[in-house]
Amino acid sequence: MREKLWRINMKKLTIISMGKITGNRIREQIEKLIGSYINIEVLQTRYVRHMELDTDLILFTSDVVASIVLREMKGQIDYVIAKRVINHKNIQSIISLPPSTEVLLVNDSEDSALEAIEQLREIGFEDLIYHPVYPGVEEFPKLHIAITPGEEQLVPSYVTHVMNIGTRIVDINTIHEILSYLKIEKNINMNLTTQYVKDIVKISKSIEINRRIARESEKLLEGIFNNVESGIGYVDNLGRIIRTNYKLDSMLGKKKKDLYMKRIQEYILELDFSKKTSESIITEIEGRQILVNIDEIVFEHHIGYIVYMEYTDRISKLNQKIKKNYEKQFVNKLYTLKDYMTSNEDVKKIIKLAEKFSKTDGTILIQGENGTGKEIIAQGIHVNSYRRNKPFVPVNIAAITPNLLESELFGYEEGAFTGAQKGGKAGLFEMANGGTIFIDEIGDAPLDFQVKLLRVLQEKRIRRVGGAEEILVDVRIIGATNKNLIKLIDKEKFREDLFFRLNILPLKTVPLRRRKEDINYLLNHFTMIYFNDRNISCINQVIEKDAIEFLQNYKWRGNVRELINVVEYISLLYEGKKLSVNELPHYMIDESEKDEKIFLDKNELWVLEKINDNRGIGRNKLKSMAEKEEFPIGEGKIRGIIGKLKKKQLIKNEDGKGGCMITKRGMGILESYNL
Repeated sequence: MREKLWRINMKKLTIISMGKITGNRIREQIEKLIGSYINIEVLQTRYVRHMELDTDLILFTSDVVASIVLREMKGQIDYVIAKRVINHKNIQSIISLPPSTEVLLVNDSEDSALEAIEQLREIGFEDLIYHPVYPGVEEFPKLHIAITPGEEQLVPSYVTHVMNIGTRIVDINTIHEILSYLKIEKNINMNLTTQYVKDIVKISKSIEINRRIARESEKLLEGIFNNVESGIGYVDNLGRIIRTNYKLDSMLGKKKKDLYMKRIQEYILELDFSKKTSESIITEIEGRQILVNIDEIVFEHHIGYIVYMEYTDRISKLNQKIKKNYEKQFVNKLYTLKDYMTSNEDVKKIIKLAEKFSKTDGTILIQGENGTGKEIIAQGIHVNSYRRNKPFVPVNIAAITPNLLESELFGYEEGAFTGAQKGGKAGLFEMANGGTIFIDEIGDAPLDFQVKLLRVLQEKRIRRVGGAEEILVDVRIIGATNKNLIKLIDKEKFREDLFFRLNILPLKTVPLRRRKEDINYLLNHFTMIYFNDRNISCINQVIEKDAIEFLQNYKWRGNVRELINVVEYISLLYEGKKLSVNELPHYMIDESEKDEKIFLDKNELWVLEKINDNRGIGRNKLKSMAEKEEFPIGEGKIRGIIGKLKKKQLIKNEDGKGGCMITKRGMGILESYNL
């Protein structure tokens, strides 16, 4: 009964706010602290105009709310305008932001946004760059990080990372004001400040730890940065200078503090960050030519640019030393033809042919799928030739952008284009002089470049970009491609005259699925390499029989390169128990399920090809062809293969005749085996 009377006589606090969420959050906070001693109600401004309130004290959540209500409120009631602060418990996510990060601070009014910024600075986040955003603001940068105290609906839609630090809470002074007005301090037998301070101390420790780590990293970075001999700087997405090393300060003739937040275009007019992710130019500063490179760097929430500067005369002095090291690099660590591992007779014939070709100077074209060892054969030909002591220079056409292709292969003269080195630069053909140049992915060469390459093959001369003189080069050219150049010629994507210039000595590699005897051989070889520290020498020691059978019949789109990856994968998963087929890489299982029943051995493939070439052919005719071609397959085996191919729906009986014909499915499978 006494408890009931006490509840009836408790003082009443009315919280008035613009929005329901803000009022309820503040009520929750106050209830946790003094809810046992007062009754609390929450009202919104639109409901209290001209209303007679029955309460002991009003708590307005902001000055704006107070000004709206007090103009129209009837009667005299004591009130307190809340001083609100950031909730320390909700700011952990902000700690991870590095110093100088630009963020949007989004709130419901200009005053509340600026107040939140000031409070964040007061509690230790003064290193961030804040841009206030609120309804009616006209200009602010397009950033991808936003901090908001509970106003997510106001955050611009393009922002990708929103840090909602929650509705701001009332500060401890406001709580004491409420206690004083309601005259209930004597009823509170606890120190309200204690828990509040504990939270602040905890978060302050977290901030300090992160700052200490940042300071140590900063010191290390500063040491590395300033020991680089070239000028290095970092600018933001607007081109403002954020960081420079001593060398760059010196090259620009400015002090570090004078450069900070200045636009770099004030010193290097030619730079343009609006269109390119990277750029190279040569400019002049204080009478000396300087090479300037910019490269875009993408962070999680914003972008910036690394600026690299070097005096061109210093680059020129280093060029000869670099060239010598470059040539030395090309001569070392090359494969021989003996390094091409196989037990397949067809492949052995190709290797023997490559040995013969190596003794001539004729141009060689190697065709075959990716991962079949085209470059190993090319290196082996070079090592087996009289050019073995000269450079072997590999170049991948697909890896070079078309506009750089000519300058990379033929070189360029000084002043040939913006960013050209002083003194020019030798191209890869000059680097390969006396040796071999291996042009990989030649099927990807642009048509305009093909014309220039054809002239080099015909005349054995090159002309640098921007140059007038022709330079005689003595090089052996080996081309390689995984594409069908004849089909490209038909589509007018490859020059027919260039094809015949390249294809003087043709070689074609055999895909792994066509040399099944090599699969187990290579699996065992690479198993010994990847398991050399675990006393394991063959694949059947680490995977089950069903997995071995699966690998034997797998299509191997990536050929030997894919096989090596699979062995490495197995070596990482193996922990003493053999792996089953279901533990192989998931993409292989998916691929085999998609292409179920397409694996053909050498004999099955021979029969399918003959049926495709000879519609209506029967078993007896196939037997005669096998005998004529000395292909080791008898009538009984042919009968069995025909049955298997019919079961796989690759062939069918020709209507009204006794022979067989290939199906659409069979033609598709045959085409996949003859890529």
